[in-house]
Amino acid sequence: MPSNNDIPYLNRGGSGANLSASIDRRIDGRIRDLGPSMLVQVMAVHAGEASITGTVDVQPMVHQQDALGRAYPRQMIHNVPYLRIQGGTSALIIDPKPGDIGFIIISGRDHTHAVTTREPAPPASFRQFSMEDCVYVGGFLNNGPDQFIQATDSGWRIVTPGTVSIEAGKVTANCDIETSGDVKAGGISLKQHTHGGVQSGGSRTSPPS
Repeated sequence: MPSNNDIPYLNRGGSGANLSASIDRRIDGRIRDLGPSMLVQVMAVHAGEASITGTVDVQPMVHQQDALGRAYPRQMIHNVPYLRIQGGTSALIIDPKPGDIGFIIISGRDHTHAVTTREPAPPASFRQFSMEDCVYVGGFLNNGPDQFIQATDSGWRIVTPGTVSIEAGKVTANCDIETSGDVKAGGISLKQHTHGGVQSGGSRTSPPS
């Protein structure tokens, strides 16, 4: 008669129900080991200016719980790369701000080397599905913006309380341009400029040609 040590661990107990329960517990344990993607709040931003994408420090917003249902806040995650909408050398730069709410996506392996070198690299350790290996995507559940670019049924709408600055070699517009303000070219006002050497009379100048 075989000893208890000769019986495979999952078969001890002698019933299919025990075997199924043991397998379920092992699967459940492995799932719990996976780092969950979750909502986070940005606590600090380490922006990389226009030349390179920066990182954020984020605080997970979903607490852990023990068997009695007691909540335990998770630790802050530091130096998390954030998403920038970019293709080649063209980008839309809107860096996160402290207080933003976004989402972290967990990598399956330790991506430290790839993040540091920005090149394909082997895993830095045997760590798997760790919350330390994540990227930040924002934003969700945030308040309404003060400045924005909006696509509407009638066209594009640009709103800002500040100044719109365009730095380009040349701007070409194949459309009518209307403004309630003034237009200046070379420091000369379209509304306020005057012409010298004009003889008084009732005539009008011809339209520009």
